[in-house]
Amino acid sequence: MTRKQALCQYLLAGGRLSILNGYRLFGISNISREVRRLVEQPFGVTLTRKKMEGKTKYGSYCTWLEYSLSHTKINSKGIKSMKDELTKKDSKKVVKMKAKA
Repeated sequence: MTRKQALCQYLLAGGRLSILNGYRLFGISNISREVRRLVEQPFGVTLTRKKMEGKTKYGSYCTWLEYSLSHTKINSKGIKSMKDELTKKDSKKVVKMKAKA
């Protein structure tokens, strides 16, 4: 499964992406750039952005965004394309490499 397919599957299932789970689940350190590049632009959908607020472990105020997919009429065509992407097989071949002794 590609990173694009993994993001689509997560969003279609109702998941919310943030900086933290973007890194933990997908290895993406700049989620704001990647959701635009891998999801919004190719599929023509607009993700909902919700500003979250909290405090750090040191008590400082901080904010971040959570991204989610809204199942609206505007996004319906893109959602269908995302589902089609999930049914595609990854065309890249896996190359096995032997470690040199």
